[in-house]
Amino acid sequence: MIEERNWHYLDREDIRSIHAALSSWAEQQGEPVPPFAHANHHDVDALVSTPRQKLFGKDAYPTLAEKAAIIFYTVNKKQIFLNGNKRMSTLCLLVFLDLNDTGLDVSPDELTKKALWLANTSSLEFPTIKSELVEWVASHLKNTSALPEDESSFKRLP
Repeated sequence: MIEERNWHYLDREDIRSIHAALSSWAEQQGEPVPPFAHANHHDVDALVSTPRQKLFGKDAYPTLAEKAAIIFYTVNKKQIFLNGNKRMSTLCLLVFLDLNDTGLDVSPDELTKKALWLANTSSLEFPTIKSELVEWVASHLKNTSALPEDESSFKRLP
């Protein structure tokens, strides 16, 4: 985990852990996910750095919702992994929010629909898609720090 100005970011090891958990679950479901070693590692590095980007000394993604939205978008649209990108995008989004003491107040079905919607959008429409994702994330943020341990939206992976 990389910490900067009160934000907690995903690092390469977090992404590797998320992928390992997804791989284990997917294998039990009969749909193996190729090993992390087969990921596009340049794009994994981009995933780690993108939410921290700066333009002219200011955060390119200054709010939590913007950072979360770009993480969700990056994994989903860059096809970083050989399989499981929509699931990885969802898990990375949730873990990032959990690291920052919040979560999403959405049903699993709504989250799945949003990941599927995103996968089917045109990358050429990035500004519009980004705006819609930021608005969606911001409108569904919740504070999980006050919830009992077993009710948090997603627990950090080992």
